[in-house]
Amino acid sequence: MSTRLPARIDVRPFLVAIAVAAALAFFYLSQSTRVAATGYEIDSLEATLARARADQQQLIWAIGQARSPAEITKRAQSKLHLVPLEEGAVTFAPAPSASQPAD
Repeated sequence: MSTRLPARIDVRPFLVAIAVAAALAFFYLSQSTRVAATGYEIDSLEATLARARADQQQLIWAIGQARSPAEITKRAQSKLHLVPLEEGAVTFAPAPSASQPAD
């Protein structure tokens, strides 16, 4: 009886395939992590933009309120102690007519 040694199997191609698969898995995980992080950053920036736009709308409203004639009159009376002029307190010079030459 002769004992025969089993032939050696070359495992190098399997090891290379495992290494390539591990590298691809690592690359995929790193890219998906980067995509998720970018998504969170986009969400954060969109929230910041929404807050800035809300602040802008509030400032536009405040400017409109401050420029209103009623608000200007109220502040002129309360802070500057101005009073409205009596009727006829101011007279205006008449505008020159077309027949009168301007000096």
